[in-house]
Amino acid sequence: MISQSILDPEMIRTLTSVGIRRRWRSGDLLASYGQRMEHVSVCLSGQYKVLLTSLDGQSHFMRLITEGELFGVPSALAGTPFPTDIVCEEPGHTLDIPRQALLRMLRQEPDLALSVIKSLATRVTEMFDVMEADLLPSLRSRVYKRLQRLAQFNGRPDRLGHIELPLTQQDIAQSLNASRPRVQQELKRLEREGVIRLGYRRITLLRISPAGTVNP
Repeated sequence: MISQSILDPEMIRTLTSVGIRRRWRSGDLLASYGQRMEHVSVCLSGQYKVLLTSLDGQSHFMRLITEGELFGVPSALAGTPFPTDIVCEEPGHTLDIPRQALLRMLRQEPDLALSVIKSLATRVTEMFDVMEADLLPSLRSRVYKRLQRLAQFNGRPDRLGHIELPLTQQDIAQSLNASRPRVQQELKRLEREGVIRLGYRRITLLRISPAGTVNP
């Protein structure tokens, strides 16, 4: 699992002194596309979906925000519009750090500054991964590539060392801008071949290809 944007517990405790703790319920909107933010946030608990709205008004699932993750940095520091919607999936808490307080701490805490840089680098990598996946020739390859990318951000190893994703088949379809029946067909095919295992609100990767692709 990628952890470049995950803050360690000691850093979060430091930020608590200048942050505001907020509670979220399922369905709450933490940030909306085009919004200008005056703070960055740290995920303390809960589960939050990052959604990108296309020109035709369709929401596309990007990934989940994980515990300890710092988000909203470009909007708060550069004053750019927020690029996605963030919706609470499971109740939890965030820590909101006002922009000026964050700037002061960045000057004082080199480790925090490095974490912010890593967070931005991770988002750039994520963007290119999405672009690369969209160029793949078949839906089958796109499905598998997306599963691998989501496993990097949101995967958790199970007791056998397989990578478990707390996502539904609808989430995968939404992330690919493809119909659920077509995506479900490809997921079932991957399951028959022993590549993944499907469960209730869970997809487990049993085999990971180093190249990130499967046979067409």
